[in-house]
Amino acid sequence: MLETISLREVYLILKNRMRLILAITIAFMIMTALISYYMITPIYQTSTQLLISQQQTEAGLDSQSIETDLQLVATYSEIIKSPIILEQVVSQLELGISYEELQEKVTVEIAESSQLLNIVVADADLAAAVKIANKTAEIFEVEIMELMNADNVSILSPAVVMENQTPISPNPPLNILLSAIVGLLVGAALAMILRYLDTTLRGEKDIQDVLGIPVLGSISPMNEEEDIPANEPIAFKRREA
Repeated sequence: MLETISLREVYLILKNRMRLILAITIAFMIMTALISYYMITPIYQTSTQLLISQQQTEAGLDSQSIETDLQLVATYSEIIKSPIILEQVVSQLELGISYEELQEKVTVEIAESSQLLNIVVADADLAAAVKIANKTAEIFEVEIMELMNADNVSILSPAVVMENQTPISPNPPLNILLSAIVGLLVGAALAMILRYLDTTLRGEKDIQDVLGIPVLGSISPMNEEEDIPANEPIAFKRREA
């Protein structure tokens, strides 16, 4: 038969085990902080921005040319991550990694209804990430003229190495906060488990629930500082030194 428990009983159990819950929570937070700051390699991110636009003529750009460029943006984003571009990046920069490994580091972001492309590179070495982003843009700008017979790509904003740049991962404050939440949940669950594994009878209700018999009486605690009346039996008198 399942045992029911009230919210008050849950509160009392958690209150009595508060030291255990806090100890587990602090332990989780310390472990997460050590892992985040000293064991996980930080990853940096940089990007090079490209503009997809036809060469402007004396008559200016018409709406049809702009629409064509917008349609090409999605195609260009796939070409950038293709082997024909990234394999040249690996070769020219002598990265010593495969095309597939470089592809995992490179992401192409497209702004909605925009002629802009962002080549985003994430790497543990910020300087290497900047070189990869810029080299990918340079190779793509040259190769697209042969592949698509189009001269509508220009580098708008190259990637640069910024001082004191913050890595995108790990995020120690967020990790510590999440570990604190997990620690509280684990501590609370452990407190409840320990309570139900403990078969000690602590009060009249426990005796009635376990033995199924009513409590006829109880012995009140006696304060040793109180004097025992003289008319009490000698067996209850306080012994004198």
